[in-house]
Amino acid sequence: MSPKGLKLKKKKPNKPIKPFKPKKPAQPANGQKFLLGAQSHAELLIQPSPALEAKIYRIRRWGDPVMVALGFDVNQVGTTNFQAVGLYNKLTGFGAVSNFIRIDREDIDNLQKMQFAEERNGKQLTPKNKMDWLAAFRGKLYMYDHETDSWEGSERIRWGTVALGGNLVQVERFENIEAKLPGGALGVHKMARLVGFRKSDWARPLKELLAEGLVHRCYCAYKNNQFGDTPKGIVYSPFFSPRDRDFNGKKKIDALYIPAVYLEPKIE
Repeated sequence: MSPKGLKLKKKKPNKPIKPFKPKKPAQPANGQKFLLGAQSHAELLIQPSPALEAKIYRIRRWGDPVMVALGFDVNQVGTTNFQAVGLYNKLTGFGAVSNFIRIDREDIDNLQKMQFAEERNGKQLTPKNKMDWLAAFRGKLYMYDHETDSWEGSERIRWGTVALGGNLVQVERFENIEAKLPGGALGVHKMARLVGFRKSDWARPLKELLAEGLVHRCYCAYKNNQFGDTPKGIVYSPFFSPRDRDFNGKKKIDALYIPAVYLEPKIE
């Protein structure tokens, strides 16, 4: 059949495709930049302060072959978790639930101010959402003395003495200490004596505190040890020094320690 006589519509020229312009993410109150959506490990990790680089070490993450051998493995534990790495003290040894530092009302209020609102996966996340994720009666980074307590109304709450994998810590010095590592045998182990967050540090810029290992970004370990931020977005938590606060409700200690094997080696 001949197409003669058929009226064909003229094709409209294709409109040029506009280049994609990603929306700028919201910025936290302190002005520190952050990334949303899929991120590489390099983008997630905080970089150390050049001035203190010799003293700054990074904690190994869950899923690191060394950590898997020590039990820091979602596949072994059977549940996802924050990147909790237990710490040692010379008074009572290891234990994040049994070992805690109490922080007071001023600390709690400042902890809330450290959080910022952001949008992630179409959801608006508020500082309150982040504080609710951080604190509960048990099973969180911050815990309560009583089930009726809350971070909003209590005069004090507990911070379990843990560090978070992927973060930086500042090492005062290394010591050889006889101790029993979790899941291991009693022996003499090389331990790093850590510098902690003091009361006076609340006045300092967050960016500096992160780079000096005094504040941690609350990374989590997901299925198959995938590494990322919390389900509530970017959440921050100080690595508190026991020097300004009571330990286990009654005693004072002067430092927390982390086994040197939990730290990534320095790259020469």
